Amino acid sequence: MEHFIRIAFWIFTLSGSLQAKSLSVMSDFRISLMRDYVECPNSTFYTPENVLDKCITTAVDCVMKELHGTANEECTDREGYINQALDAIDKIRKGGKMDKDHGLTDTDCACEKWRQTSFSEFLNKTNDLLEKINSN
Repeated sequence: MEHFIRIAFWIFTLSGSLQAKSLSVMSDFRISLMRDYVECPNSTFYTPENVLDKCITTAVDCVMKELHGTANEECTDREGYINQALDAIDKIRKGGKMDKDHGLTDTDCACEKWRQTSFSEFLNKTNDLLEKINSN
């Protein structure tokens, strides 16, 4: 009986203190769902292409600005996939997966240097950026 109590004690102690941190999976970002269900007929977006490693933090911030601003205002999103994607991207920003040394003030990384493309192309390049972050 004493052995059983000791085992139970350690199970509860370890399960309470060793909480696992969930990893972001690509489906959390809702890219494919946005591609299928969000309509942005005449909108253009600054699209992250060939993002330098030092610019990843800025690129993610720019993507979030585009989704939060242009996409939310100009696109039809009946299912709320844009907001779900914003939540998932915000988790990787806060989760420490990106280099925190480079911020929005680095002129090499300015969003306005990117070309403007359709929503579909923006999603493709954003997906590439998120895969690059997840592979690190």
